[in-house]
Amino acid sequence: MTDSSALARPPAGLRWKALIRQREVAILLLILIVGAVASVLSPFFLTWANLSNVLIACSVEMIVAAGLAIVLISGGIDLSVGSIMGVCAIALAIVLDAGAPLWAALSVCLLAGLAFGVANGTLIAYAGLNPLVLTLATMTIGRSVVFILSQGYSFASIPQGFKSAFNATPLFGLPNLVWVSLGVTAALGVLLQRNVWFRRFYFLGGSEVAAIRAGIDTRRLKFMAYVIAALLATLAAIVTTARLGSAFPNTGSGLELRVITAAVIGGCSIYGGKGTILGAALGVLLLNLINNVLVILSLSVYWQGVAAGLILILAILTDIANRRGVRR
Repeated sequence: MTDSSALARPPAGLRWKALIRQREVAILLLILIVGAVASVLSPFFLTWANLSNVLIACSVEMIVAAGLAIVLISGGIDLSVGSIMGVCAIALAIVLDAGAPLWAALSVCLLAGLAFGVANGTLIAYAGLNPLVLTLATMTIGRSVVFILSQGYSFASIPQGFKSAFNATPLFGLPNLVWVSLGVTAALGVLLQRNVWFRRFYFLGGSEVAAIRAGIDTRRLKFMAYVIAALLATLAAIVTTARLGSAFPNTGSGLELRVITAAVIGGCSIYGGKGTILGAALGVLLLNLINNVLVILSLSVYWQGVAAGLILILAILTDIANRRGVRR
């Protein structure tokens, strides 16, 4: 007598193929391959000092990438996160430099980030502006605001206690900012997969018409996607300022392109409705790993852009091929 469960279960070969086709698994395998090659080429690669530096370099970008992943999954895009991060970092440092208490500086920083998120969300969700054009505009405005506020100067009047809070190394010699990054990434990853409200971002990105018919308030959901992205960029600004002990006018410059690249490489579709926080985080790790290997091998770090661009093109082509396969 044949077991019905055995009949329903796909062959082991098909299960392995389906597993490998998952973007997160493919990126993880690529990370392991890059790591294996790097460990052969340089004995310094697998030292804890080097690996911890990679994790520290990833931490800020992972926080921002989590917010970008939610925006991309919802079918949008946000080019302003780097400028939001810069405005918030400078605002935080200027208020502290004026002698204000830490809670006041953090409040101003939070309000600055929230203002950008509300502006992006309102104009995109309720006014119907194109997200690419609108966030390009707010990116430009934000970067100009950074230089207007700072006059091109950096600020270093950061309280020692604030710096120590994120630079302390209580576990495995890793600073708290790494654990904050991992905690935020893990929490949002679980929410996006398990929470009913967060799952609605997939419905919105997959088909806004179907989401409306299902009774989902798509405008409010779009609005919240950009607010969440802005708040995570604000958190990244706080973490960066504490880590460096200062704020610079170029803080966050170019960050938006790196995290969008990482999120798409990690499986977030440029068409919306697909992706995970884990995939975006692995994309960040892969790009930083490539940069680390180039530094160890004494090669120009500018090759990172070439490698990232080629991987991004491959990721987009894979996404397009998968979409065509589904339609057939």
